Amino acid sequence: MRVNRGKEPPLRLRASILAVAAGLLLALPSAASAATCPVDSGSAYAATITGTAGLVSYWRLGESSGTSACDSYGANAGTYQGGSTLGAVGAIAGDPDTAVTLDGSSGTVSVPHSASLDVGDDFTVEAWVKRNSFGAPSYQAIASQGANAWLLAFNSSNRLVLRQATVGDLVYSTTAVTDTSWHYVAATKNGSAVHLYIDGNDVTGSVTNRTMANNTLPLSIGQSSGGSFFNGTVDEVALYDTALSAATVKAHSDKGSVTPSPTPSPAPGPDPVVAAAGDIACDPSDPGYNGGLGVSGRCQQKATSDLLLNTGLSGVLTLGDEQYDDAALSKFQSVYASTWGRANALNHPAIGNHEYLTSGAAGYFDYFNSVGDPTGSTGKGYYSFNLDTWHIIELNSNCSIVACVSGSPQEKWLRNDLSKNTTNCTLAFWHHPRFSSGMAGNNSNMGSLFTDLYRANADVLLTGHDHLYERFAPQSPSAAADPSKGIREFVVGTGGKSLVDWGTIQPNSQVRNNSTFGVLRLTLHPSSYDWKFVPIAGQSFTDSGSTSCH
Repeated sequence: MRVNRGKEPPLRLRASILAVAAGLLLALPSAASAATCPVDSGSAYAATITGTAGLVSYWRLGESSGTSACDSYGANAGTYQGGSTLGAVGAIAGDPDTAVTLDGSSGTVSVPHSASLDVGDDFTVEAWVKRNSFGAPSYQAIASQGANAWLLAFNSSNRLVLRQATVGDLVYSTTAVTDTSWHYVAATKNGSAVHLYIDGNDVTGSVTNRTMANNTLPLSIGQSSGGSFFNGTVDEVALYDTALSAATVKAHSDKGSVTPSPTPSPAPGPDPVVAAAGDIACDPSDPGYNGGLGVSGRCQQKATSDLLLNTGLSGVLTLGDEQYDDAALSKFQSVYASTWGRANALNHPAIGNHEYLTSGAAGYFDYFNSVGDPTGSTGKGYYSFNLDTWHIIELNSNCSIVACVSGSPQEKWLRNDLSKNTTNCTLAFWHHPRFSSGMAGNNSNMGSLFTDLYRANADVLLTGHDHLYERFAPQSPSAAADPSKGIREFVVGTGGKSLVDWGTIQPNSQVRNNSTFGVLRLTLHPSSYDWKFVPIAGQSFTDSGSTSCH
């Protein structure tokens, strides 16, 4: 029986003959009074939710101890299970109610089935979420009613998605969530009318309608069908048996979007660490793909991406040819997204030559401009940013498409960018190596840009394209050793696709390896840097050292 349309239920006579004889009239409790916990009367946000017509259940997830997750409106209390940590700072600024952090592997809130949860094909589910990881190989479920019913989740491309659990997607959002801030998310459905919302904005993509069915399974917060666990913090989950209007959804988001109280400045943390590699994800038709796991010497994108996760990184620099063979968006979404895409929140990509095998490198720009840091305008592919005390510049080395010569728009942009740089240390990265002992060899097309960097006292250059690892001594544009002002280049084409043979060994080449996949880690100190090549599991080559900035 539902008593949750925002009105008190009518009085009913007790069925008992004795009650009638006694002339007793008993009122059934309202949904609010039947709740398994009281609503904080001082919470303006909670008052807004409980005052919304159609509310079925409302889990504030604010317990500080125990295993019970109370229902602040209905009678559908849940149980905290697995890796669930209570007492996290909640989403609603100024509201002392807390939230639950789920570990992404076992943490969930399980709510036993009841008839009131059978919302069928007409419903709204909303929540506040704060993500800890991105680009997971599978969905990250926010909440779900299980098989054949609704599932609200993030997919491997970090899009919000409404799915019929175990059946298929209905729609995913036009924007992605790739940061660790709080976001309000909601899905509404009334038959074929389906909408997704992020922070109160309608972000509904193309809809493939499916009819949701009821079942007798538990409702789950933070997982679906025994998997798809959410990694992050969840707060203020509410379920309605009606599709809320866009105006009501916006009002809920706005009510929670209170300006946070000022917080003390954090104490200085450790110096930032970035990881870099290029030439990464195999085409799914590659003979070495092996379901994404690769084979010896080929398609090791999963193994290299594992080196990025939970290793204290502040950034990831991908050095071009992120996705083979032609970098179509569908291939980015099916291979790269489930491997290196798991670190998209940290990613700063460079554009390679294989990206341009799709006209205009459309797949590259469409993928990264929606899930990562800006890649530069479509058609340019160069940009810069600061990371702590370092200035970092990405350039487009596809010089036949985006000119690299002196006086070209890219070269003028670089000189202007360098003239404004006030940091002590500068790092540049692009795809084709200026100097390389690999089969591709030296790329003189990048000579003007390398010279501009040299004149501006840049310190480090990272490149790929040759599928190997090579470290050079600091050198001048003419390949003369220059320990006082030279740029140290690292070729790190070891991201997973394959490895290649050596060509002509170049002057100033100090360390070389073409049998190991891995990433280069750089610790960026205020006036120096440390480097270390980290191999994938089962391989042992490494290289490390330190150098002062100019």
